[in-house]
Amino acid sequence: MACLLMLSLIVPGADFPICTAADVQEYPCAVYANSQYYVFWVDNRHHLVDSVHSVYGTRVSTSGTVIDPDGKLLFSNEAGLATCAAYDGTNLLVVFRDSC
Repeated sequence: MACLLMLSLIVPGADFPICTAADVQEYPCAVYANSQYYVFWVDNRHHLVDSVHSVYGTRVSTSGTVIDPDGKLLFSNEAGLATCAAYDGTNLLVVFRDSC
């Protein structure tokens, strides 16, 4: 079963798909930096094959164009819960929780 990862970044209430890959994408977070949005999430598209949860990310323009459709793999091991991102004007940091 596919689950669309959708966020309202540009116009509140105007959802659009960020990722339409198979299986479940969850725990999204977004941060604005360098004149675009960066969106990160925990992705289960390979969970049935290798039993891991991965962190994916994509860039979204201010007009709502998803620059990296279905995201780019950033980390694959056991990223089980919650992503969070921060930008300090120079550095972009993405964190996740790997267990309880």
